[in-house]
Amino acid sequence: MVPLGLPMVASLTPDNYDIRIIDEEIEKIPQNDLPDVVGITTLASTILRVYEIAKWYREKGIKVILGGPYSSFTVDDALKHADSVVIGEAEDVWETCLRDFEKGELKPFYKSEGKCEFKTPKFPRWDLINMKKVFQVGVQVSRGCPYRCEFCLVSNVFGNKMRYREFDNVVEEIKQLPTKKVLFIDDNLTANKKYARELMQRLKPLKISWGCMSSIEIAKDEALLKEMVEAGCFNILIGFESLNPESLDETNKDHNKAAKIYEEAIKKIHNAGIHITASFVVGFDNDTLDEFDNILDFTIKTGLSFVNLNILGAPPGTALFDRLTKEGRMYDSNPDFRSGLFPCMHYNKMSQIDIFNKYIATLDKMFSYETIYNKAITLFGDGSFILPFNDNEATFFFKFKSTMLILREFYFTSDPYKKKIFKLLIGYIKAKTISIDKAASFLFSMLSYHRHIEILKANLNEYREIVKSYDQGSWEEMNKNK
Repeated sequence: MVPLGLPMVASLTPDNYDIRIIDEEIEKIPQNDLPDVVGITTLASTILRVYEIAKWYREKGIKVILGGPYSSFTVDDALKHADSVVIGEAEDVWETCLRDFEKGELKPFYKSEGKCEFKTPKFPRWDLINMKKVFQVGVQVSRGCPYRCEFCLVSNVFGNKMRYREFDNVVEEIKQLPTKKVLFIDDNLTANKKYARELMQRLKPLKISWGCMSSIEIAKDEALLKEMVEAGCFNILIGFESLNPESLDETNKDHNKAAKIYEEAIKKIHNAGIHITASFVVGFDNDTLDEFDNILDFTIKTGLSFVNLNILGAPPGTALFDRLTKEGRMYDSNPDFRSGLFPCMHYNKMSQIDIFNKYIATLDKMFSYETIYNKAITLFGDGSFILPFNDNEATFFFKFKSTMLILREFYFTSDPYKKKIFKLLIGYIKAKTISIDKAASFLFSMLSYHRHIEILKANLNEYREIVKSYDQGSWEEMNKNK
């Protein structure tokens, strides 16, 4: 999935520009096609690569402009590597920035006075993307977040006041998309229930298949869940963050306590026929290594198969970064390690190497095929996932190719649990408790998760040495020794 930022910025660019979007996930940067000006979006985990690219272009006399969440909160550092920085939202300043570039009067940074209206934004330029390599595209219907989670950037970037697009504008954009597979990238698509209900009615005739993000409170509204399924929803990413109540207190994630029992909430969402991508974080001040075991056991018990498990990070711009910096707990680590996969601060009750080793061991077990098999029994046995995807977009060639891949990976295999997963799902398909396309999607997803962990494990010795070079024990131990 190509991030939404660059196609969106392309739509804001004046017509006299010839635009090319390069996403290094799917293509290489052309060495001989040199533009007049380059814009690069920044994340903490990609900033070193960003600076490499910026240096390469600037050495050739090409102006470089940085934007995105990381450079928006590290402007002074970004300006060491770029000619200008766009801070925050681009809508009200991007065209001014380019006009200044044309006049040779590029300013160090551009920042809008307030937040853009966002009622009828221009449509992202997906025509500039090679869709043959893209599974789904992002759509944003709102900006802002009413919550102030300590470790999150969203409210600092988009504000606490929610801004919503007009429905006709959203529908028209979706009609023009090059695919019917969509991810709504809003941080909480259902925060405004009245808006969400009207949106579902508008989406139903469009026959799209989509995922979104929402808070755990969505489980309280079973009628809305039903409407979401009818409109094509198949997955909701929910930030559970922690099973430790003290950690939820610490990070201001109080709204998670509205659903007093996570298990009941998960069951309601699964019963509606919607997968949950469950996000968990370990590393809060009250966390110990036991949190990893608690999360693993919880996901097995509840059948949570799609899990984003991360080590706590603190990107610049968050309240957590400010607090830990004042406490002396942030250090100058490799930015490539600020991706949620590696420790990047002094944790209160855990050393860096201990949290990293336990994290890898947990991931290994969480996405082992034995665990996946056990979760599949819990998840699919009651027939909640019998409805097929809404979009009906798969071609005969795609279906044939997918079938061959599944047979190779899950039938002609020496791994006993991969075969057991395959036979289990075939049995569920015959019993009409899961649709064929959702069974195939599950197999592909689990294969992807498993391969990702195997790639991570292949470089463990190198990673461990890097982690050890920063490790001074837990923050509590460091203070005891002072």
